[in-house]
Amino acid sequence: MPERKEAPADGEVDMMHFPAPEFDVREYARSAAASHRDELGLDHYKTNPLTAETLRLLRYLQIIERATMTHLRGVLVTATHKDARITAFLTTWAFEKYWIADAFEQIGLAHQPEGTDVDRAPFITPPERTIREAIYANIVGLPMIAVHMTLGTIDTWLSQAAYRRLIALEPHPQLTKTIERFLELKERQLAFFEPQSRYRLTESAQARKITKRRLTKTPWPIGAMAEPPHETEFFFQRLFGSARELVSEIDSRIDSLPGQSGLSLIGKAARL
Repeated sequence: MPERKEAPADGEVDMMHFPAPEFDVREYARSAAASHRDELGLDHYKTNPLTAETLRLLRYLQIIERATMTHLRGVLVTATHKDARITAFLTTWAFEKYWIADAFEQIGLAHQPEGTDVDRAPFITPPERTIREAIYANIVGLPMIAVHMTLGTIDTWLSQAAYRRLIALEPHPQLTKTIERFLELKERQLAFFEPQSRYRLTESAQARKITKRRLTKTPWPIGAMAEPPHETEFFFQRLFGSARELVSEIDSRIDSLPGQSGLSLIGKAARL
């Protein structure tokens, strides 16, 4: 494991090498949220089950949260991996997302007959794609950090909006409690992603250009390629079809990122 460097307690901080200095990565790794199984209150679903539409959304969210591991595999063969602080954050981030996926899986299983097999079809990235992206990213070098931090920022904004809409559409007491806990985790993750993204985009014209190009080629949400297109269509239509202003709000946030205006990323992905 690379050394996890923390911001000096006193003196000047070199922001180019240490953006978001107030975020304690060591503490984040130490206090990472693991299994949520003991807090899910699965018995509540036996007497008050979720609707079929919500269960379908939970399965989709489970798949895309789990697909983070595949996304991370591609990230950590780039220059991003050379920053020990970012590597420590991303591995912890992926760990937390793995257990969020596990929680959604357990809620889904609570609605199935006892003994139902877990559906864990693997999401496999073709090796040639991983190799091609690794070569390209290492030629680009440090500006790829801005790409990865911006991808994480936008995906967190989208997942936060999705989670809030999920419990607004079905205000099940136990599900709401679980989702609110996950929203707390997402907010802490965003406290690292967003300052990193904004600073690195501000400092490099090349980073702004490369990031903008990569964002337009990214399927949203991250991990969407793990599911058939009709499931992503259902995700957007169910959650945002009657709340299109939330899609516009996310795109406005993206517009506020240095050099990333006018993309309408989520609006195009949602097709609303």
